Amino acid sequence: MTYMTKKRVKKALGRVVKSTDMPDLTKSFSTKQLAQAITAKRTGMKIKLVDLSEAISISKPTLIKIEKGDTSVKLVNILKVMEYLGLSFSLISDDLTPSINTTGASDDEWY
Repeated sequence: MTYMTKKRVKKALGRVVKSTDMPDLTKSFSTKQLAQAITAKRTGMKIKLVDLSEAISISKPTLIKIEKGDTSVKLVNILKVMEYLGLSFSLISDDLTPSINTTGASDDEWY
């Protein structure tokens, strides 16, 4: 077997991505839930950490932190991962009363 053949065989025998279950997304939001959802989506798509890392130009250690729910990771990196995997946020206000604009300024003028 030549060196190149051995290299191809070794690459083909790499770790297989094992799917994980999606968390219950009806529960209140938490960083743990987000981390589990990202991991479940990635593994369900059979994408390896290293492949995702290369695809979106984020380091593998950062991806590992994201999937562990590490709160020190920049939001922009989490959003890059989510966008690539086809995940999105929905913002829902806990405040059920509509806000009243007492200044007379339109929302377009807010800075």
